[in-house]
Amino acid sequence: MTDYTFETLNDKEFEVLTVDLLSKEFNTHIERFKSGRDGGIDGRFFEGSVENGVVIIQCKHWLKSGIKALVAGCQKHEAKKVIKLNPSRYIFVTSLALSAQNKKDISDAFSPYIKNESDIIGNEDINTLLAKHPDVERQHYKLWLAGTNVLQSILSNDVLGRSSFQLEEIKEFLPKYVRTDNHKKAFKKLEKLRSIIINGEPGIGKTTLAEQMCFEYAAQGYQLIVVHESIVEAEKLYNPELQQIFYFDDFLGSNFLSAIDAKQDSHIVSFMKRVSKDSSKRFILTTRSNILNQGKRLSENFEQGNLDRNEYEMKIQSLTEFDRAQILYNHIYFSDLSEDFIQQIYIDKHYRSIISHKNFNPRLIEFITDAIKVEKEASPEGYWDYIQKSLDNPKDIWRGMIQTQISDLDRHIVIAIVLNGSPVSEEQIDALLINLKESGLDLTSEYPTINNIMRGLVGSVLNRSVGHDGKIYYELFNPSIGDYVISEELNRIDYVTKILACLRTTSALYNMENLVESTKNNTYDQLSFEILPKEKKISLDFKLLLNKLYKYELNSNLAPNEYSFALVNIFEYFKYNSDELVKKIVYNNPLELFPKTFYPCLIYKIALEKKLIDPSYEDLIDIVMYSLDYARLYDLEFINRIVSFIDDFDEYNCILYRKKTIDCISLDVTDWFIEKDIHVCNEFGVDYEGIKCHVNQLIKDLHCSFYLTKDDFDKIFQNIDTRKINEYNNRHILEDEYQRLGYF
Repeated sequence: MTDYTFETLNDKEFEVLTVDLLSKEFNTHIERFKSGRDGGIDGRFFEGSVENGVVIIQCKHWLKSGIKALVAGCQKHEAKKVIKLNPSRYIFVTSLALSAQNKKDISDAFSPYIKNESDIIGNEDINTLLAKHPDVERQHYKLWLAGTNVLQSILSNDVLGRSSFQLEEIKEFLPKYVRTDNHKKAFKKLEKLRSIIINGEPGIGKTTLAEQMCFEYAAQGYQLIVVHESIVEAEKLYNPELQQIFYFDDFLGSNFLSAIDAKQDSHIVSFMKRVSKDSSKRFILTTRSNILNQGKRLSENFEQGNLDRNEYEMKIQSLTEFDRAQILYNHIYFSDLSEDFIQQIYIDKHYRSIISHKNFNPRLIEFITDAIKVEKEASPEGYWDYIQKSLDNPKDIWRGMIQTQISDLDRHIVIAIVLNGSPVSEEQIDALLINLKESGLDLTSEYPTINNIMRGLVGSVLNRSVGHDGKIYYELFNPSIGDYVISEELNRIDYVTKILACLRTTSALYNMENLVESTKNNTYDQLSFEILPKEKKISLDFKLLLNKLYKYELNSNLAPNEYSFALVNIFEYFKYNSDELVKKIVYNNPLELFPKTFYPCLIYKIALEKKLIDPSYEDLIDIVMYSLDYARLYDLEFINRIVSFIDDFDEYNCILYRKKTIDCISLDVTDWFIEKDIHVCNEFGVDYEGIKCHVNQLIKDLHCSFYLTKDDFDKIFQNIDTRKINEYNNRHILEDEYQRLGYF
């Protein structure tokens, strides 16, 4: 039996649970009444005559107040209400644990209306009733989802460290969560299609909805796999023998161009297709609506993948007034705000103004009920004014803190993280601090340690976390910080250029293109709660910004790194001239500093095509071999463009090139057959010749500069999991037949 504390339920939810339980226990209908001053009645039913057999139920959650305050409240206030009601029987229910003496004290307070101390129901009694009536327990999802047994079952279900940590965070938010119609509709779509893309405007609650759905599946025995950067993480952990739910939050992020360039769009569509044919799998993705729309415009894979059917768009209009009221009530009830602050929301029914406000969204409600933030910014008397200003101008919440409460150096760091568009590692912060000093933006005489600097920012404007790679990362405490920074700083092109040149991350480069695109024509719907007024229209010229960054990098004394390569990549994408930077990279960057990505081949491809280097360049073969060590199947075509320029491969390098290429193909060939939905068996068994034909075509499509020998093919064939492919194909055929017959 689970021993619930009921801490995830607010007082209204506790009342409903109590009435449901006692209805079952007494096998009778119990009346409930609308919210408001209840006069001591939370439930009512009749024993015998209506005139003389009225039974009154009163519920007291009072988790925060404790047993002493409860007993005192019964004696001083509640007893008077009961005398006025004069019931034939009075049942008193509390979520607090009660001793025998506690029950006697409460019974004495309500004498003679409590006929027996068994009509005083405490924590232990409720848990006993829940064990007796498990159907009631199941109905109250916030109760059983947060149960100790459920959580232990989830965390023991082979959940990875990062996913385990995220489950704990999801559980912490459970009390504030309101299961609206969005939850029901999204859940229904996920059950039908097995993959869902939850999109919507900022602050609407996409991530919260996705996380609560993940938690619910995990409670049913699914292994949660949280994808951090690439769908490859999910592919590696895919286990046909387990029930699994994969979760990829903000899967395109701000850097959708980078995601598409890295062929993540193809991998995601392929993975969704794979999941759709496996009844033991679910896949949840989230993204902002405008990012998804831009991604679909730029990606043929998204267009051809028919993602529209998997989309579920959340809109603020879909939240009813009752939904909004529940969201506000839960955030108030489970906040640490003192009673003096809370009363300001109820004076003159101020809560109605909050619920009906045009800028209402769950993220903003969370902000204005955050006790730590509120009590720093306002007194109880000024709280309502603070709420109004926050609702009217959400991004201005952070103006005072960013402009006056932190140092210039702190401000540079916060702005850099905003411009980066994703969490920044401690290593990157360290490099940023050095570059800020060198650039003249940091004018402090001392060089404080990174720990001292970040300690002052964490908890106020930044969050600190440990990534799956064990590194420390910093991100915005609240996304609305980004709203304010973008609206105030993005027009300052020289300053933005300096910050980006000091930060030197690929994330920031791709994020800037997206920010500029999203703010064209005064829309600014990526990060803001509202359309920018005309006087705040952002007019940053992205081409001008790129050119300034290019000059900074060209004249920099810093060694070229992945940022330099990404800058060239963007220049190529927009067909700008990057020759000088390409030459600088090629002639000044040692081979060992190249990252483990396709970028080296990009640089050398450009250099070769534009004749900036000679094909006999001494490091060219090493670059190819180095890249092959870390290549995946879809990188080979890119690498082979370089090979086509090389005409002096000796026999040793030819053999090595062939071996590495075969190894790379062997690594991914099973997933390639599944992705392409290619059948590997016929009526006689494994179709050896058919597989050989498909592999030869793959070699041709990748522009490999060799033909497969029998030994080459045999090596690839040994790595093909025909059983896995066959199971997938058979399941696909069966499901297609079920769909044709109308079972799905």
